[in-house]
Amino acid sequence: MDIIGSQILAVVVRQRWLKTLSVLVLLVYSQGLWADCDASFDDLLKLPLEQLLETGVGVASKVSTDPDKQPASVTVVTHEQLQLSGARTLSEALTTYVPGFFTVEDQDDTIASFRGLAADNNSKVMMLLNGHNLNAEWFMGPPDAILNGNSFDWIERIEVIRGPGSVTLGQGALLGVINIVTRNAEQLVQGCKQSKANLLAGAGLNNAWQGGMEYAFNNGSHDAYLHISENDYDGQALRDEGWAESKAFLGSSGGFVADAGHRLKRSDNLSLFGHFRYQKLNIDVLHTDQTRDLYNFYYDRDQLEQSLTYIGLSHRWDIHPGVELDTKADVTVDDYTLHSVMANAVSGGTRENRYGLQAVLRLKDLWQGNTLALGSEFHQYDLGENNANGDNFIVNIMSDQNRAMLDALKQSNTFVYPNNIDVYSLFAEDNYVLNDSLTLFGGIRYDHHKNWGENLSPRLGFFYYPWQDGQFRVSYSQGFRGAVGLNYSGGFRNDGLLSEGNFDKVSRANIPGYENLSAIQPEKLETFELAFNQHFSPHWQWENVVFYNQVKNIIGVAAIHGNDLGVVVPPIGSDVPGSANNYWFFKNNDGSIDQLGFEASLHYVAGPFHVTASHAYVDVLSVSQQNIGSMYITKTGQLRATPQNVTRLNITWHALQQVSFGVNYLYYSDWYATTGMRADGGHLLSAGVLYSPWERLELSLSVKNILGENNLYPMNNNANSFVSPGTPALEATTFWLKAKLSLL
Repeated sequence: MDIIGSQILAVVVRQRWLKTLSVLVLLVYSQGLWADCDASFDDLLKLPLEQLLETGVGVASKVSTDPDKQPASVTVVTHEQLQLSGARTLSEALTTYVPGFFTVEDQDDTIASFRGLAADNNSKVMMLLNGHNLNAEWFMGPPDAILNGNSFDWIERIEVIRGPGSVTLGQGALLGVINIVTRNAEQLVQGCKQSKANLLAGAGLNNAWQGGMEYAFNNGSHDAYLHISENDYDGQALRDEGWAESKAFLGSSGGFVADAGHRLKRSDNLSLFGHFRYQKLNIDVLHTDQTRDLYNFYYDRDQLEQSLTYIGLSHRWDIHPGVELDTKADVTVDDYTLHSVMANAVSGGTRENRYGLQAVLRLKDLWQGNTLALGSEFHQYDLGENNANGDNFIVNIMSDQNRAMLDALKQSNTFVYPNNIDVYSLFAEDNYVLNDSLTLFGGIRYDHHKNWGENLSPRLGFFYYPWQDGQFRVSYSQGFRGAVGLNYSGGFRNDGLLSEGNFDKVSRANIPGYENLSAIQPEKLETFELAFNQHFSPHWQWENVVFYNQVKNIIGVAAIHGNDLGVVVPPIGSDVPGSANNYWFFKNNDGSIDQLGFEASLHYVAGPFHVTASHAYVDVLSVSQQNIGSMYITKTGQLRATPQNVTRLNITWHALQQVSFGVNYLYYSDWYATTGMRADGGHLLSAGVLYSPWERLELSLSVKNILGENNLYPMNNNANSFVSPGTPALEATTFWLKAKLSLL
């Protein structure tokens, strides 16, 4: 059934005429079901800052949704802000608005960095969909098709934890958390009798286009929201500069990365989302299929396709006044396929199946002023399955010889060895209001993983209200992440991965200078925060947080290079060396990295103007010798590929009832490449306009990189740092138009 469904979806994606016809048939068929609507078309879009600052937040705490009583630093990005961001991808939109968040390029990925820490993949960041964990376990972390996707019309808001969130969410919530809250019928049919439907269309430079629809039905006890869209973009030519001109392309075509046919930001995204509610039972269904260029990569697996299908259920049981039971269940089928741009061939793929269960018992006013939450979770990950194409293999170079023997390589070049990983968790969280001036909070979580064992994550702190409209928060929390599943399952066969199951067989391989390796312990981030918020008046609010981070047991990678040692490295247990006569493996670094930083935001709301000015700063206090040159730190001791200072100015102007303007400016300071080479920062300016010429039509214009900034962009994994400190990843000035037509 899954293979058949995937084949049908593939046909719909590739045949644009069939896709368009299907959408129109759905619209015509549904026309008779829609009732009259008297709501203004753009009522659903506008969420003023006054409401934003009071919007419930569900990501950081299990006991409180009050935005002023969150035990961590949380930023909320609304649907309107996303529409006015001028951002091509979701990660760019978060960079536009969220202090402490910054998108960093990598040789084969695009990384979500938090507070100056950019890992070598996104596995140390957690993504949720309406509170359900979407992360992959084998390697990748949050779904690339969403984090780096170009479709977010179906998102109502995004809640971002800056810093660790493991106390409530477990492993993977080490550096930060991104919770996507989806649209539902309540937003779309406000003021309507029963239902509503919109037709979506868009176009822009470099053959950017969008087509789709959304439909909502609300009947009190039950409702439904459906969204389907495809967003295609041919991308811009990759400038022959920096990394692109200096890094050799090792695939079959040769030359340099700039010669490999990559297009900057090229992507093709299909998104289908449905939210269904019956009384207090909620069902979410998501299918997204995106193919995008890995424009910095230098092998013949330089295009990533992710096809993700997810179903999540949640239910709230009101057992007794003050006693609630929240339950969740979800299942995800996650397919990866690698393509070669120049060879126009499939060069790899794998699948991971994921299952999750959660129950949270919430006891309000257990005694006066106290709210307690007790919960448990179970997650199962099935790694190394065959994807919809029947593939679980990987090939670096699509030479004529490899093409001829591709069937044999599919058997020998295993991408991820099949394995099952279970994680069991228990947690408790408590808020205790002592008096009007002081509230205590705390929590602890226990996780058990069949490979790395047991872990406890604590959190402790208090809120103090010294005067009216002023609040201090003092907190300590800990996040963690064990090694990715690939470390335990093994794989990348013939690419040289040494799995942990063979760590105790290194000595007998007699490789000069290498003994048996130690098992990987979870990486941990301890964070102390002092936050202060003040409402100066109905128009002004100031938010400020000072943080101290200490990262320990940092999980990095190391390599054994046989050529450097003058030996041919032999097989080690079940693992074989890579084609470069090498092994690479995960390891813990000794010592720690200590950071200090702050994030300050000033909000101004007056009539049609909403203005937020913010600044984020982070620096290294100290770093152990083994972490010099690690994934987070340059070879000269600075933060690697992340700027110390980032300033943002976000302005929204509701000029008229029918018109809204958004202007977003971001300045990032000089940054440091892997070797310590200093590179120039940049000024990014984007804008958006929303205009409703009449009730049933909304038009939007997005303009990106108005200043034409073309400095090389921060890049984390850069082997040619002496030659080039970055990559030409900034798009030239461009724009696109979108339209939303109500069919009622």
